[in-house]
Amino acid sequence: MSKKNKIILFVIITGLLIGFFVYNYAMKAPAKIETKEVVFDGFASDFMKKVQENAKNWQNKVVVLKGNITSKDDKGITLENQIYCQFREDVKFSTLKTNKNIILKGRVIGYDDLLEELKLDQCLLTP
Repeated sequence: MSKKNKIILFVIITGLLIGFFVYNYAMKAPAKIETKEVVFDGFASDFMKKVQENAKNWQNKVVVLKGNITSKDDKGITLENQIYCQFREDVKFSTLKTNKNIILKGRVIGYDDLLEELKLDQCLLTP
Protein backbone atom coordinates (compact mmCIF):
# COMPACT_ATOMS: atom_id res chain seq x y z
CA MET A 1 0.00 0.00 0.00
CA SER A 2 1.26 3.43 -0.83
CA LYS A 3 1.72 6.16 1.74
CA LYS A 4 -1.22 8.11 0.27
CA ASN A 5 -3.58 5.12 0.64
CA LYS A 6 -2.45 4.56 4.25
CA ILE A 7 -3.22 8.21 5.12
CA ILE A 8 -6.64 8.02 3.47
CA LEU A 9 -7.42 4.75 5.29
CA PHE A 10 -6.28 6.28 8.61
CA VAL A 11 -8.47 9.37 8.10
CA ILE A 12 -11.51 7.22 7.23
CA ILE A 13 -11.07 4.93 10.25
CA THR A 14 -10.51 7.91 12.56
CA GLY A 15 -13.62 9.64 11.18
CA LEU A 16 -15.71 6.51 11.68
CA LEU A 17 -14.52 6.12 15.28
CA ILE A 18 -15.23 9.75 16.09
CA GLY A 19 -18.64 9.49 14.43
CA PHE A 20 -19.45 6.34 16.42
CA PHE A 21 -18.59 7.94 19.77
CA VAL A 22 -20.43 11.20 18.98
CA TYR A 23 -23.53 9.26 17.90
CA ASN A 24 -23.51 7.13 21.07
CA TYR A 25 -23.10 10.21 23.26
CA ALA A 26 -25.83 12.21 21.53
CA MET A 27 -28.33 9.36 21.37
CA LYS A 28 -27.97 7.94 24.87
CA ALA A 29 -31.21 7.70 26.81
CA PRO A 30 -31.85 10.40 29.41
CA ALA A 31 -31.29 9.47 33.02
CA LYS A 32 -34.31 7.88 34.65
CA ILE A 33 -36.21 10.34 36.78
CA GLU A 34 -36.48 7.73 39.53
CA THR A 35 -32.72 7.91 40.11
CA LYS A 36 -32.37 11.70 40.05
CA GLU A 37 -32.20 13.74 43.24
CA VAL A 38 -35.33 15.71 44.16
CA VAL A 39 -34.47 19.37 44.83
CA PHE A 40 -37.96 20.58 45.81
CA ASP A 41 -40.82 18.78 47.53
CA GLY A 42 -43.89 20.85 48.27
CA PHE A 43 -46.95 22.64 46.94
CA ALA A 44 -47.14 23.73 43.31
CA SER A 45 -48.09 27.30 44.25
CA ASP A 46 -45.02 27.64 46.50
CA PHE A 47 -42.78 26.25 43.77
CA MET A 48 -44.13 28.72 41.21
CA LYS A 49 -43.12 31.61 43.48
CA LYS A 50 -39.57 30.25 43.62
CA VAL A 51 -39.45 29.77 39.85
CA GLN A 52 -40.70 33.29 39.18
CA GLU A 53 -37.86 34.67 41.32
CA ASN A 54 -35.16 32.87 39.32
CA ALA A 55 -36.28 30.41 36.64
CA LYS A 56 -32.76 29.54 35.40
CA ASN A 57 -31.84 27.91 38.71
CA TRP A 58 -34.60 25.34 38.28
CA GLN A 59 -33.84 24.24 34.71
CA ASN A 60 -33.47 20.43 34.44
CA LYS A 61 -34.16 19.91 38.18
CA VAL A 62 -36.42 17.18 39.53
CA VAL A 63 -39.29 18.27 41.76
CA VAL A 64 -42.18 16.68 43.62
CA LEU A 65 -45.31 18.83 43.52
CA LYS A 66 -48.65 18.67 45.26
CA GLY A 67 -51.50 20.47 43.59
CA ASN A 68 -54.96 20.59 42.06
CA ILE A 69 -55.56 19.47 38.46
CA THR A 70 -57.11 22.45 36.70
CA SER A 71 -57.14 21.06 33.14
CA LYS A 72 -56.25 17.96 31.17
CA ASP A 73 -55.41 17.03 27.56
CA ASP A 74 -54.08 14.01 25.65
CA LYS A 75 -50.45 14.59 26.63
CA GLY A 76 -50.68 15.81 30.21
CA ILE A 77 -52.33 17.93 32.86
CA THR A 78 -52.12 21.46 34.23
CA LEU A 79 -51.64 22.01 37.95
CA GLU A 80 -52.90 25.20 39.57
CA ASN A 81 -53.45 26.84 36.14
CA GLN A 82 -49.68 27.41 35.78
CA ILE A 83 -47.72 24.15 35.66
CA TYR A 84 -48.10 21.93 32.59
CA CYS A 85 -47.00 18.34 33.25
CA GLN A 86 -46.23 15.91 30.41
CA PHE A 87 -46.32 12.31 31.56
CA ARG A 88 -44.06 9.52 30.43
CA GLU A 89 -45.62 7.18 27.90
CA ASP A 90 -45.75 4.30 30.39
CA VAL A 91 -47.85 6.31 32.88
CA LYS A 92 -51.62 5.83 32.71
CA PHE A 93 -52.99 9.24 33.63
CA SER A 94 -56.28 8.92 31.75
CA THR A 95 -58.13 8.18 35.00
CA LEU A 96 -57.16 11.54 36.50
CA LYS A 97 -59.95 14.07 36.73
CA THR A 98 -59.94 17.84 37.01
CA ASN A 99 -60.36 19.41 40.48
CA LYS A 100 -58.52 16.47 42.05
CA ASN A 101 -55.45 16.91 44.25
CA ILE A 102 -52.42 14.84 43.24
CA ILE A 103 -48.72 14.44 43.96
CA LEU A 104 -46.35 14.02 41.04
CA LYS A 105 -42.65 13.93 40.32
CA GLY A 106 -41.23 15.58 37.19
CA ARG A 107 -38.32 17.39 35.58
CA VAL A 108 -38.45 21.14 34.93
CA ILE A 109 -37.88 21.81 31.23
CA GLY A 110 -38.75 25.46 30.96
CA TYR A 111 -40.59 28.54 32.14
CA ASP A 112 -42.49 30.87 29.85
CA ASP A 113 -42.40 34.23 31.62
CA LEU A 114 -44.79 35.82 29.13
CA LEU A 115 -47.56 33.28 29.84
CA GLU A 116 -46.23 32.59 33.36
CA GLU A 117 -46.36 28.85 32.68
CA LEU A 118 -43.90 26.23 33.87
CA LYS A 119 -43.39 22.99 31.95
CA LEU A 120 -42.40 19.63 33.37
CA ASP A 121 -41.71 16.38 31.55
CA GLN A 122 -41.15 12.72 32.49
CA CYS A 123 -43.85 13.10 35.14
CA LEU A 124 -44.84 10.20 37.37
CA LEU A 125 -47.67 9.92 39.84
CA THR A 126 -46.44 9.38 43.39
CA PRO A 127 -48.39 7.77 46.18
